[in-house]
Amino acid sequence: LKEVRSAGEASEDSSAAGMPEEGEAVEEVLSFSFEIPENAAAGVTLKVMAPDSVQLHIPLPSNIFPGDTMTMQKGADGKWGIKHVARAEVAPVAAIPAAPSPSEVEMRGPAQLEKDLSQAHVCKATLNTTKGAINIRVVPSWAPTGTQRFLQLITDKYYTDLAIYRAVPGFLVQFGVTNDASRNSKYEAILDDDLRGIPVEEGMVCFAASGANTRTSTLCIFLGSFPQLGKNPWETPIGKVTDESLAVLRSIYTGYGDMPQCGGTGPDPIQLEDKGNGYILEEFPKSDFVESASWCM
Repeated sequence: LKEVRSAGEASEDSSAAGMPEEGEAVEEVLSFSFEIPENAAAGVTLKVMAPDSVQLHIPLPSNIFPGDTMTMQKGADGKWGIKHVARAEVAPVAAIPAAPSPSEVEMRGPAQLEKDLSQAHVCKATLNTTKGAINIRVVPSWAPTGTQRFLQLITDKYYTDLAIYRAVPGFLVQFGVTNDASRNSKYEAILDDDLRGIPVEEGMVCFAASGANTRTSTLCIFLGSFPQLGKNPWETPIGKVTDESLAVLRSIYTGYGDMPQCGGTGPDPIQLEDKGNGYILEEFPKSDFVESASWCM
């Protein structure tokens, strides 16, 4: 899933303490980072001493948590503001999972996957994007809990006007972050499904997660095969894009690259959650969107 936030503008308390003597040469520091303390809660004002000996009073936004690393930057006007915030954990899809152990479930081959996708209980979901419709075959036998949540989210119209904020060439596209408080607060994380040997290959649809039992509402669709993934229960696919829709999937704009939390310069999900779609439209105007979603048997 971080440029200066308006909500995070820091007020300054200048003091003579620590100021250099007249004529003393000082190398100006324009940015610094610090970790959000464990006892910090949303709404509190953090008091942080900047390198220029100015005490900053920083209101803590609701989507910043203890353990996150906040980087401050000094602007041309001499004022400090939040440059970006890095989460304490990294999304699992960006990490290289450990090598599979001998006890892991054997991955299914193409013939078995096609049989699974043709079962009577498989249903069809459609994501209407700015590039066209992406049809997905949703397979409850692969991930019963995950598919139930996915269909619930579609029924509740959760996937409406959502930016595809993470789009990495040859890797994945990801969406599901919103600043709509009514949607964000409605869903708790679900339990992991059991591994059933479903490989992560082009068109596979999975929930994004940060570890065990953390799947909530953000989805990713893979743009290639990644045998190193799918070894953890939270990475179990819930369905697959139909062959006829792969052209639309491949046309999703990926020119901005990965998100800052994974070393890229693309849209920042923390900023998106804070500022909404206006942040994407203003700073990443070529990004595609999921406009709506539906499903049927």
